Amino acid sequence: MKNKQIPEIRLLGFTGKWEQRKLGEVFEQTSNHLNPKEENLELWSLTVENGLTPKTDRYNREFLVKKEDQFKSVSNNEFIYNPMNMTLGAVDLNLTGKKVAVSGYYITMKSKNGFDSKFFSVWLKSSSAIKMYKTYATGSLIERQRVQFSTLSQIKALVPSEEEQIQIGDFFKKLDDTITIQQRELDILKQTKQGFLQKMFPKEGESVPEIRFPGFTGDWEQRKLGDMSNGFEYGLSASATEYDGKNKYIRITDIDDDTREFLKDNLTSPNIDLPAVENYLVKEGDILFARTGASVGKSYIYNKKDGKVYYAGFLIRARIRPEYDPEFIFQNTLTSKYSKFIKITSQRSGQPGVNAKEYANFTMMVPTYDEQAKIGNFFKHLDETIALHQRGLEALQETKNAFLQKMFV
Repeated sequence: MKNKQIPEIRLLGFTGKWEQRKLGEVFEQTSNHLNPKEENLELWSLTVENGLTPKTDRYNREFLVKKEDQFKSVSNNEFIYNPMNMTLGAVDLNLTGKKVAVSGYYITMKSKNGFDSKFFSVWLKSSSAIKMYKTYATGSLIERQRVQFSTLSQIKALVPSEEEQIQIGDFFKKLDDTITIQQRELDILKQTKQGFLQKMFPKEGESVPEIRFPGFTGDWEQRKLGDMSNGFEYGLSASATEYDGKNKYIRITDIDDDTREFLKDNLTSPNIDLPAVENYLVKEGDILFARTGASVGKSYIYNKKDGKVYYAGFLIRARIRPEYDPEFIFQNTLTSKYSKFIKITSQRSGQPGVNAKEYANFTMMVPTYDEQAKIGNFFKHLDETIALHQRGLEALQETKNAFLQKMFV
């Protein structure tokens, strides 16, 4: 039987039950009001997604005209939380190594002797803590419920010895640092790709790109997408049903907004007589385009690893002619020129949309087939590297979540 006062996973060398403490025994509130201009302090904010984060330059200018008593300082190793959004996990520990200024509306506090800040920086954002915030929050309406410090002080938590707190806090700090490094590397790769997209395709009005592979010369020529395709076909008008283990159904929502990969989290199959709709199978070299709604313009290029895939009615399939490289064309749909085309073309009196005839009129600059293939292959490998880093990041985040579930009581 599971002991509710001992975590499932424990660092070596620690035994015994965790003890219950009210958070009022753990934290003391700080309220150091100041004028950020006089103290020459940066103005920071707090978000659920990013924790303690610098304000933009616009906000830094705005705070100069506000009353000085509307701001507080948060020193290094002090906590800050938003009483309005505490039930969403809007809490963080200042580990910037410096004092910063924040809105006076936020609650600031520090841990007392015998309690490790890094341990509680993890616990305060845990699902069990958030569940308690929702139980203790005060206010007549859910959207107006707050967790003031007096309320937070009454919440009870199971806490190990200070030495075990320190080791758990250090463990998660190292894990968070690893996640941060992985995220930075991923961001750099994505920025690198955006830079290459701008420089490896000709700018508006030009016939050659800034960056070119050695051995290729001559001007690129303008082509319409319709001239490079053997036609555009609308997808199946069939509902989705439970996945049969073989036949996949791709809809707009199944294409990842960021990576443009086919998402496999909630696979479905088309609810239709499949032998009669073989023409709706996506083949190698096919590119799909979203034709309506908020995701209009979103594209996907078929990958053999995706298996047997039928495409749905709100997608349009372009079957690329063999004298053109499909990957080269697909990468053109990730450029700013394409985004501008979609923004202008999709304007409707109702929801935005782009039909097959309009997609066929999208123009791009095109080199020889060999240069197309070289560029397409370059971006394909870059996308694979980005996807590998993305999966690594997701694995680290899942690992952290698993430890959070098992290393706290």
